[in-house]
Amino acid sequence: MKRIMRNGLLIALAIFSVNATAQSFGIQAGYINSKESGSNEISGFQVGPAAELSLSNNLLALQYGVLYNYLTKTESGVVGTNTYTGHFVDVPLRLKLGFPIDENIQLFAFGGPNFNIGLAQQVKNVSNILGSEVITTIDRYAIDADDDAVNDISRFDLQLGIGGGVQYQNIQLKVGYDWGLLDLDHRTDYLLKRNQLTASVLFRF
Repeated sequence: MKRIMRNGLLIALAIFSVNATAQSFGIQAGYINSKESGSNEISGFQVGPAAELSLSNNLLALQYGVLYNYLTKTESGVVGTNTYTGHFVDVPLRLKLGFPIDENIQLFAFGGPNFNIGLAQQVKNVSNILGSEVITTIDRYAIDADDDAVNDISRFDLQLGIGGGVQYQNIQLKVGYDWGLLDLDHRTDYLLKRNQLTASVLFRF
């Protein structure tokens, strides 16, 4: 798994080093909705630099970027209130196919892998016991429930996504969905995959 992530990041770095005359750069920001196996949906935002490498007269291109994701959700638990906070980095590599409408407007579809890296995941519980507020924080990446000296949750994920959008001059509006391909839980009796929906705007310089 680490080899897959390393190779993906090396590919991304190699693309960034290509002659910039064939590329356009910009900033992407938008909404993200994430869902793990057997869990409720969690929403947040993503933002970061993105670029596009033209392969064939703007009809075929490679889209890529480095996007920071912030996810959060608060809900009442059996004891007190639980607040989940997640920080991730996406490195998407998408093949884009364009369908020009006129000289300013283009519809497009895209697909390809997304390399996801978990930076931090925490669940904070706030409860009131005998009139005193008690705060407990759990680091999901530090949990070893089966006590086998291996943390239960993996930080690295490989996803496969598709999507589409519309481009007007230097602005893109796009929606995509990524399916998690890897089991993120190292325990043999559990299956944990994470999918995500994104809706974003890209402003190209």
